[in-house]
Amino acid sequence: MLSKRLSKPLIVAAACCALWARGARAAVFDLDLTGIVANGSYSFQEIGATHYDQWVLSLSGLDALSAITVAEGDVINATITLDQAFTIPGSVQLTSFGFFTGGDGFPDVDTETSGTTSLFLGGLPVAVRPGGSLTLAQLNNSVTFFPPDNGPITFDSVFSSFTVVGLGGQTASLDYSGITYTLFSPATGAAAPEPAGWALMLLGFGGLGAMLRRRRGWAAA
Repeated sequence: MLSKRLSKPLIVAAACCALWARGARAAVFDLDLTGIVANGSYSFQEIGATHYDQWVLSLSGLDALSAITVAEGDVINATITLDQAFTIPGSVQLTSFGFFTGGDGFPDVDTETSGTTSLFLGGLPVAVRPGGSLTLAQLNNSVTFFPPDNGPITFDSVFSSFTVVGLGGQTASLDYSGITYTLFSPATGAAAPEPAGWALMLLGFGGLGAMLRRRRGWAAA
């Protein structure tokens, strides 16, 4: 049986360990975001053998006053409601849809996420996909639609739930968010890439899209 002299320090140590364990648990952030379809912007470009048509919509509900700070292992649940139904056009080869978030002080590191994204119309699911991505200097949960599922998709709300898998051991402050789709098709006169090349292409374009969005001032939107 432990003496009173020994038991008191052990009790204190156990309490400290319990508090530390509680603080070390992953945090869960529930975001309620909205978007006005008419505010979306469209662009296109050709990189190598691929043509990209991209649409980006900045969302309200996450800004400097409501910023959150996330670390590896944290979970983000984002409910996104649009002011009207919106249709992603069908693509020639594949469609990528993603929910992204970042901030002015985001560390300049590659990040990784893993989760799912669900698109709804009138409260009914129209598409559910496992997703995740590796991007530069922002968090991005992307899902892809390959043939024969890459036709037009009409939705008015989105639920994206993902875990922050990689953040270079750092924390990141998030104060802006948006959704985006990209349609992939062969560039003028180019042949379609091999299926094995799609993953690298998606990663490369995801990083480029992140840098373009930062340059255009999405963090200030």
